[in-house]
Amino acid sequence: MKSTMKFRDFLIRSIPYVLSVLGGLAIYIAMDVYSKNENFNGLVSNVAASLLAIPLVFLLYEYVNYKMSSNVNEKLAESMTFDVNSVVLKILKVLRRMLKSKTPMSWAMIQHMLRMRAKEIREKMKIDKEAIEWLKTDKKDLNELVYKLARAGILSETQIQTIILITKEAAHVVNEWEYKGNTPQVAKYIENLLDAIDDWFDAIERESLQSHQKFQLTIEQEAAAAK
Repeated sequence: MKSTMKFRDFLIRSIPYVLSVLGGLAIYIAMDVYSKNENFNGLVSNVAASLLAIPLVFLLYEYVNYKMSSNVNEKLAESMTFDVNSVVLKILKVLRRMLKSKTPMSWAMIQHMLRMRAKEIREKMKIDKEAIEWLKTDKKDLNELVYKLARAGILSETQIQTIILITKEAAHVVNEWEYKGNTPQVAKYIENLLDAIDDWFDAIERESLQSHQKFQLTIEQEAAAAK
């Protein structure tokens, strides 16, 4: 989406240059067809050459700048996306602790967690102060990343909104537990948090995430630490 918008911007900026080139060509053609005065032809020829050469140079500059900017943004987007994934993985680890799961960290285990509903969560959850403090830290880290991502403008609006939703639902879990304890509403907030994480994985293409070596290595490290 971002790439499409940037390409559209490049095309819009290119319109004056293209029109100038077409104008230069039109002058050349008109001069060849209608003018017989050599002095006049020389003057018009210089004007036409300028209309052709100068915009072509700027058009080439705009294209090179567009390609370089696109490549940099792609690398930056990938880096910052996996910074978010790292925090999301920490949140899933905290939720696994809250649900007293002893299953080693794996993609299958994550998928199972993401499908859990409030009733099952309520039956399994046992939240302590340490887990809440970890979730607070992860929420803070994610808020800081959202600010950086929004300023960089390299992720889509939907992706930014999804990350914000994760921080919002994490805050609900923390606030509900701190003020009211292990209420049924905490389980509902955890369900909403898992749904928001699921939406985030969809927003960044789940298949590419699952096959990404860096993410897989992180999961394997978490699984090893849990043994």
